[in-house]
Amino acid sequence: MSIAFFDIDGTLLRKPSLERRFFWDLQRRGEIPIVNCLHWIAESLRRGLRGARAALEGNKTYLRSLSPQILAECKFQTRAPWLPEFFPAAVQQVWWHALRGDSIVLVSGTLAPLAGIVKFALERELLWRGVETKISVLATQLEVGAGRCTGRVAGAAMFGEEKARAAREFAQGRNISLAQCSAYGDSSLDRWMLASVGHPFAVNPTRRLQRTAKLRGWQMLAWTHCPIRTAGEQRAWQLKDEAAR
Repeated sequence: MSIAFFDIDGTLLRKPSLERRFFWDLQRRGEIPIVNCLHWIAESLRRGLRGARAALEGNKTYLRSLSPQILAECKFQTRAPWLPEFFPAAVQQVWWHALRGDSIVLVSGTLAPLAGIVKFALERELLWRGVETKISVLATQLEVGAGRCTGRVAGAAMFGEEKARAAREFAQGRNISLAQCSAYGDSSLDRWMLASVGHPFAVNPTRRLQRTAKLRGWQMLAWTHCPIRTAGEQRAWQLKDEAAR
């Protein structure tokens, strides 16, 4: 038995990120007060001194004073209009791991309720393919106080080295060696998680991750929204294309 760790944004789903889509949806519905946007900008500038990406990942002030119910409702929105479709090859790879009996774990810097949408949608996709499995989620948790979101992260934001730490603890809790495990990510911030497992895959890698993958000999995968074809379907497509010429 093994574990397959999957990043979400850019790996299972096309970008922009789920959280950005969620933000746009809340803004469109008038759920985010203007003052929250101003606080978010100010906090991002303050944190930016310690690194732009870290500032964005840990800054959730746009949600300050909002009811947690807005986020709690997310888990029931497996057909949310702002949720993009999975890459077909991504679903195929998750399905392959599930058939092997591997545990599937989503490791993402997105908010945990948003990762929960992906979890349920992916479990449904697998069920349609005849495989019933429960997917685990390691994602960024929001702090709640006095019945309202504080705009702060509870614990550490799930990005960079934190992903590798979370994956290591998850594997240790199940007495599984990371050398047997696989990990899939698209960003240079996933490199620690990829480096921690025995079977790393750089999916649709950014330029920085491409360089790292080449240096370390990691396999690189290109996942798009093009449908997956069998060998027979591929040959039929080629014959049709040749006839059209």
